[in-house]
Parts: sequence; C-alpha cells; structure tokens
Amino acid sequence: MGLGGAEAHCANVCAWLTEKGHNVTVVADKSLLPGLPFSKAPVWGRGSILKNLSFFLFVSKVLNTGDFEMSYGLSRVAPVDVLRISDPLHAAWLDLGYHRGNKFRRIRPRHRLLLWMEAKAIREAKAIVTNSRLVKNQVQHYYSICAEKVTVIYNGVDLKRFRPMTQEDRVLAKKTMGISDDATVFVFAGSDLRRKGLSQLLSALAQFREQPFILLVAGSMGNRNLKKRIEEMGLGQNVKWLGYMKDIERVYALADLFILPTYYDPFANTNLEAMACGTPALTTRQNGAAEVVEQVAPWLVVERPFHRNITEALGAFTALPAQERRLLGEKACRVVQKFTWQRHIEDLITILGRYSSPITTVTEI
Repeated sequence: MGLGGAEAHCANVCAWLTEKGHNVTVVADKSLLPGLPFSKAPVWGRGSILKNLSFFLFVSKVLNTGDFEMSYGLSRVAPVDVLRISDPLHAAWLDLGYHRGNKFRRIRPRHRLLLWMEAKAIREAKAIVTNSRLVKNQVQHYYSICAEKVTVIYNGVDLKRFRPMTQEDRVLAKKTMGISDDATVFVFAGSDLRRKGLSQLLSALAQFREQPFILLVAGSMGNRNLKKRIEEMGLGQNVKWLGYMKDIERVYALADLFILPTYYDPFANTNLEAMACGTPALTTRQNGAAEVVEQVAPWLVVERPFHRNITEALGAFTALPAQERRLLGEKACRVVQKFTWQRHIEDLITILGRYSSPITTVTEI
C-alpha cells in the first residue's frame, strides 16, 4: 500500500484505532504499515478491469474466510460491516464528469464492472460512512439506500502540520520561489487535472492577465498540449508547475487563495489543508468540502465548474483590500479547527462500535 491520499487516510485510521486498543488487520495488495498484521489481497493484470475485479474477488475471499469480528472497507469491497465511500461514487461521476454519451458509457465493460462492484459493496454493507452530505445524498439517490444507513463523518486534518506562516516567513517563502511581493498567489493542487477543473480555471485566469498574479500547480507537471495552450492564452509567465511536493503546507501558507474548481470530489482534503494554513479556498458545489468552505463565505463556492462562474468569484476576491483578504484567511483557519483527526476517529469508533468488539480489519486497495 503506497501513501497517496486514500492510503494516508488508511494509515491514520489504523494508527488511531491501534492506539485506542483495537486489534487491526490490514487487507490489501501490499502494506507499508509496520507492526500491523497483513492479509494479502493481490491485484492481478495491467488493465483497469482485471485489476479492479481481482482485488474485489480476493478481498471477498479474505473477508469470508478470515477470523474477523468486524470489517471496515475503504474502497469498493464486499462484504464489509461498515463501508466508507471516499472515492468518487461512480454512478454519480458518470453523470457529472461526462457531457456526452452518458447512456453509452454506462454499458461499457469497465463502467458496468465498477457500477456492479459499487452496488454490491453498498447494498451488502451494514452501515455506510460518507465524508460529506453531498455523497450521502448521492448514495440515497442512485442506490435507494435509506438515510438511517448512511452517516456523514467529515475528514480530519493535521493541524500541527497545516498551520499559518508568520507574515515574515510568508514574504521570505515568496522571495525564495521568485514570486514578486505584489503578485497575488493562487494555488491549485491535484494530479487528475481534468476532473479537478484546471482547464476551466485557466480560462478564468486569462481574464486577469493585466493583474500581477501567479498560479502554483502542485501535484502534476502538466503535459505538452496543456503547456502549449497556456502559452497561447498568454499565461506562460503566470503558471508555475511544482509537481509532487512533500512540503505542500508551505505552498498553501504562502498563497492568497486556494482554488479547486472540481467537476466532482466527494471531499477534497486539500481544501481543509489550505484553510488550516490560513488560506481561503474557492471550490464548486460538486465538492463535498464546499460544505466547509461556504462557512467562510458563500461566494467562495461556485455552482458549476465553468470559467464564467470562476471568473466572477475571482473578481470578487481580487477586489478585496489586503486587510479583508487577511480576515478571510483567518476565518478559514478558525472554521477548520474543529475538523481534527481525533474528532474523526471518535465519530468513526462510535459507528464501528455498533457492529464489533475490539478486533477490527481495515481493507484498502
């Protein structure tokens, strides 16, 4: 198990549950969590269909034959006692992410498999945990699941790691990155650039070329076609590709605004991370994290990931005096203080406790 977003969540849950006296077994293709029992559920093949199906079947075999008193699933797996849905709900993504040919996409083998796995995992789980009301409503809508079966537990954020910089450190950080002090700094973070809406963001930023700004893109180095388009839009000097960053908190903290105009995210934790660093976030209604972002200011949540909506919101932000921008960042930081890992785990243990005694297994691809 590598340590991407979902895997890092799994590692945190395992660590907290172990600390609280639970015996945790990890079921996965591989595990990098030292000291924890591990049951292998291999991933076979290279294609998406074979990989997903093989993992699903092997997990089912492990869970059906293993001596576990309860199970907690972190991906499309069955049968589990409690299933957490944190990846995009595939039934919803087919409607939100594709603008043409939805009817035909649903009958393609890959989509049919994912929909079958998703439906089986949801219907066989005794309880479902979602990380936003957005996803809870989608589960009810697409799978006719009663509301009582679904509990919303918002993500946690590491408030020790993600915290504001002093103004002096912020100025120094900008200088180190070659950013002029008068430039407005926007940050975008993500590797799935299409789903996260980078293209729409670039179209919106093209309307602000006369103002000094820079967009820092973390998590990707882009591609040739995208970089060519950026040059054609006259934004070549305004976009800086950072790639994968271990110290992403430093980028969040030096920014003026974090922007994630996603087409669909159950709950993008990058919003919480940026806000914890004292940076307000701008996102879309299709992001479960909008339920937190809107507590700072309703206009920071746009209804659709279209460049016109984003342009309007960016215009409202850039028109703010420096003092009001700082106040917005301070409010963002205050709002996320309650979204701690401890609170997340306490809420989770309450749900798990309804279906288990102290032995717990966590499954993750």
